[in-house]
Amino acid sequence: MTGANILIVGAGPVGLTAALELARRDFSVRIIDKGKGFTPVEQSRALGVNARTMQLLAPSGVSEYLDTAGNSLDGFEVFNEKNRPVISLDFLENETKERPMRVVPQGTTERLLGMALSDHKIEIEWNREVIDTNGDQARPAVDINTGDDVETIRCDFLIGADGVSSNIRKGFGFTFGGDAYPTEFGLVDLEFNEPVENNKASLHFKNDRMYARFPISDHIVRFVSPRPDISEILPADFDIKHVVWQSTFHTSFRHVEKLQRGNVLLIGDAAHVHSPVGGRGMNLGIEDACWLAWAIDEQRMDEFTEFRMPAIEMVLAQTRRQTDGLVKMNAGIRFIRDHVAGHLLKFGPIKKSVLARISGMDTVDPPWLKN
Repeated sequence: MTGANILIVGAGPVGLTAALELARRDFSVRIIDKGKGFTPVEQSRALGVNARTMQLLAPSGVSEYLDTAGNSLDGFEVFNEKNRPVISLDFLENETKERPMRVVPQGTTERLLGMALSDHKIEIEWNREVIDTNGDQARPAVDINTGDDVETIRCDFLIGADGVSSNIRKGFGFTFGGDAYPTEFGLVDLEFNEPVENNKASLHFKNDRMYARFPISDHIVRFVSPRPDISEILPADFDIKHVVWQSTFHTSFRHVEKLQRGNVLLIGDAAHVHSPVGGRGMNLGIEDACWLAWAIDEQRMDEFTEFRMPAIEMVLAQTRRQTDGLVKMNAGIRFIRDHVAGHLLKFGPIKKSVLARISGMDTVDPPWLKN
């Protein structure tokens, strides 16, 4: 099937990965995005790059650059309301000694994927917004606003990687079942005057409030909380140089019933969305993209939903439980957190299972990477 005409809508990490993986297999690819360019570097957005993503992006050479561009985490800790560490997980205590998670700003990830894509002579077409679709799943076409005119693009395969508000999903009649989560989250990236501990992520509880800490570098740290007023619950003695980026957001737990309708396919947030707890969102989408490129190349596109839906449903269920546990903290959950969880993590099988979730290695191994 090499030579098929494929249009990808959306040039975030997921769409860029799809374009790169298809280009590596010598497909004719065009990728468009309504934005002006890559995510600004100071807006870190999706931060976690897990071990599965590193494995998937190794054949393209992108993993090598991500490894040096990111901040590798060696562990994770949980501190209770008395600021006492009650859970500690050493990321390097696994069979491969491979770190399950790296912290890389989304804009950096996008630029590295874009550089690799340019090696295949594929240019990202910015300022190209889909304004209409023909709704024909067998012979898809979209109208795009180029700024000067309206262009109609017809293609053999149309891939929607255009995010949670996907015009492709809406235009071709995909259902997006699920529900909105009632909590508003807040996040802030802070630059500190002095170097900070940058090798561990952590959770901190304070009365009925909590925040998570993810070091981006030795001076910049991401803080996120299930409260919009996150700056009000951080310690007052923080020696902050300035606020790099701050935002609030709502989230949902939704996914399409099928990832494919005819020759139209959805990946990433266009197909599924959940809270950021666990850091699986972007990684799950990149996994979608790699599986889709392989399925198209193997002429098994009609099995794409079968390949991916078990992983999608599993991650959404896991993330929902984790989010509820943090947002709906009660005496029972506190007891488990303070007196049970830390001891359970000392057992090999349980620790292995937790590390597999963090690393993304709890999904089916990609068949094209098997020896």
